[in-house]
Amino acid sequence: MLYKLNNLQHFYGNKLALSLEQLTICEGQTTALIGANGSGKSTLLNILAFLESPSEGELFFMSETLNGKALTPYRRRVGFLGQKPFMLRGTVDDNIDLALRIQGKKQRAEKIRQVLQQLEISHCARQHAKQLSGGELQKVALARMLVLEPEVLLLDEPFSYLDQASVKSLEIFLQGFSQQTGQSLIFSTHDRLQGFALADDVLALAEGRQVHSPLINMFSGQVLNHEFDAGVMRIILPEGVKDGRHASINPQDIVLSVDALVSSMRNCFQGRVVTIAEEGGSVRVNVDTGVIFQVLITYQALHELNIKLGDAVWVNFKSNSVVVF
Repeated sequence: MLYKLNNLQHFYGNKLALSLEQLTICEGQTTALIGANGSGKSTLLNILAFLESPSEGELFFMSETLNGKALTPYRRRVGFLGQKPFMLRGTVDDNIDLALRIQGKKQRAEKIRQVLQQLEISHCARQHAKQLSGGELQKVALARMLVLEPEVLLLDEPFSYLDQASVKSLEIFLQGFSQQTGQSLIFSTHDRLQGFALADDVLALAEGRQVHSPLINMFSGQVLNHEFDAGVMRIILPEGVKDGRHASINPQDIVLSVDALVSSMRNCFQGRVVTIAEEGGSVRVNVDTGVIFQVLITYQALHELNIKLGDAVWVNFKSNSVVVF
């Protein structure tokens, strides 16, 4: 267990920004925080980075309770990268070297060489930090954090302000980081599908609360007779669901087929393929059935389906894949 939160609440003035009854984040994996702007992602990251103390509740780190304890020693154990990294005057080498000197690290030149090589930005070593591109700046800030060897990495919207090439490069790095190093990584993103494609676990927030929904393929409506009436379609629900204003289907729980399936999947809608794109090592297929369904499949599945833009396909999913909240 990396973090555990019990009955945690955090206020800004009189406004409740975060309310989590119970939340556990596992060690040694990549966790994505997804949700709209204002959902509480940055507030949660600030608490996990020990930059803020929760207003109420219990916070555990590595099974140790932090209630009432000074947070500075714990801050040194995590690496936090904000949305807009700040660089000091001087070169990239100067910025990373200063971080190492502050913490009294030795063999600084070799550590800098290794981390720049790891992130494929060795060519930036002598460049003035203030002249870096957006993608280079993000990677240098990440290098400055990695070189200190923190126990956990926390990244707040790391893909903001990056061009497409830089996004792709950072996605590749994040996707392999925990698997290759055994370290823990937590990042937030407003791109919900990206979170599912890159992370081992996904935590969804809405209005400061955890929701057990992917917040993708989300429809508004009402529950009527074991179905969710979204106006443009009716979605068959599992037994026991009686109330809710939103329904959501995990893009990884949707099965695409060229022909209508004879199966236990009770929700089947025909549509046409409108997008096929790479998404963090998987393939995102958008299907227009009157509403757009986003589906994540493997490259092998795409090859087997042999579909292209404009083709007719069926979107299939089980009733128990539908989350209502």
